[in-house]
Amino acid sequence: MTRTLTIFIALTLASALYAQDWQSVADGVDYQEFAENGIDVHVARVDLTNSRIAVIGTRESEKGLKVSDYAKRNKALVAINGDYFDDKFNPIGLTIGPCGQWDNTKDTAREGIVAVGNGRADIRRQAEIMNPPEDWIETAVSGWPLLVKECRPLDATVLPGSNAFTRAPHPRTAVGITKDRKTLFLVVADGRRTGVPGMTLPELATFMSVRLNACWAINLDGGGSAAMWVGDHIVNRPSDGVERKVADHLAVIYKSDFCGCENVPMTSAAANSQR
Repeated sequence: MTRTLTIFIALTLASALYAQDWQSVADGVDYQEFAENGIDVHVARVDLTNSRIAVIGTRESEKGLKVSDYAKRNKALVAINGDYFDDKFNPIGLTIGPCGQWDNTKDTAREGIVAVGNGRADIRRQAEIMNPPEDWIETAVSGWPLLVKECRPLDATVLPGSNAFTRAPHPRTAVGITKDRKTLFLVVADGRRTGVPGMTLPELATFMSVRLNACWAINLDGGGSAAMWVGDHIVNRPSDGVERKVADHLAVIYKSDFCGCENVPMTSAAANSQR
């Protein structure tokens, strides 16, 4: 029996068992860790219709922050890393934060996007280029490749990329949405440690579909960049042993804590960690 089939069966059998295990982080935000059968996956579930919370992206002035430092600056309830990036922490694809679209970023055929605004979310694949972005979008990060399309997980025969990237296990970060586009899932799968190698992209697609009932999902930057903040700390175990600085982020905050386009002052703890 293949590893992928084993994990698929385990995920299917465990769905009912874990249905009631969500922990409330705040109104409209729940968290659950799925640690079983060689996987360790951290999931935040966000009700986009909840009027007290908002999903925000990164200001361009905040690029290159660790997830924890970004979360502290913005009083995040939950935060994850976002897009792939270059050696100057420039994201590869479109990025939109509280100050609007980042300079020199746009949606292209190279990546898909996660877009959030007006109480809903959308995930677009590479072929659906959005340039310029639609008016309703308040937050966006890019990623690659699409994992779930029209409520069906994409399998190894369809998913692009090399065997080393797509069909080998790695730490992963992903985002998914439900069919009505009202519930957002932020997902980080740990890996590169004894007993927890990570997930292949087909395995991650199956997890998003079977366990979370996501109808659309996309992979973001993973590996050593994969990190999730919940409440007041990083909940996963970054594979480098320490967090990496990353280009951009997604976060869930209370609307009452939102500072708009203003630069958010860095706390002393966060400032020290950047030195």
